[in-house]
Order: sequence, then C-alpha cells, then structure tokens
Amino acid sequence: MTDTDIPFAEFPKGKTDYQIKNEEGEFTTIRLEKWVADILQLELDDVHNRVQVGYDKLCAEHPQLTRREKGNAIRVASVNTANKYQNTKKLILGWNDDDFLLDL
Repeated sequence: MTDTDIPFAEFPKGKTDYQIKNEEGEFTTIRLEKWVADILQLELDDVHNRVQVGYDKLCAEHPQLTRREKGNAIRVASVNTANKYQNTKKLILGWNDDDFLLDL
C-alpha cells in the first residue's frame, strides 16, 4: 500500500453545532467537526443529550474551567469516542486508523 492508495488525513470540511444549556441555564453552542458528529450520529443514541450530559458533568466536576476549556474538553472527548468506531470512520471518511497502522 502506498501513500496514493488512501486519501490520508483528509477530513471533510464543515462543522455540526449542538445547542445546549450552560451552567447558568442559558443556551450555548458546542461545535464538533462534521466527521465526528456523523460517526456519533450513526453509533450513539441521542448525541445531543450525550453532549449536554457530558457538559453538565464537566461543569460539576471542574467548575474552575473556562468556557473555552469546557468546549475543548467536550470536543476532545467527542473525537475520542468517534475514534472507537473504526468501521464507521472508514465508511464516513474512506479510511481509518488501521490504514495508517498497516504502513508502520
């Protein structure tokens, strides 16, 4: 397999927004990469609710974090969760982590 066989590290452009309530009960938006949201939508029940529950838990356990840090933590957790579903990642992107590892 050569570098030209797989479109390595090409991610679709775009974001998906999830509107949630912050710790003050006001609406705010968490923006995820489109490919992450697409995988989560296929693999998990009620992604919007999971984002809200994750945000609420993060606020309760780490109230000292800034708004930006909370958003970043949710985005990292979302990418980590999406990466657990390698078959779906390949379906969405046309490649997955195994394609990289085969060449190492």
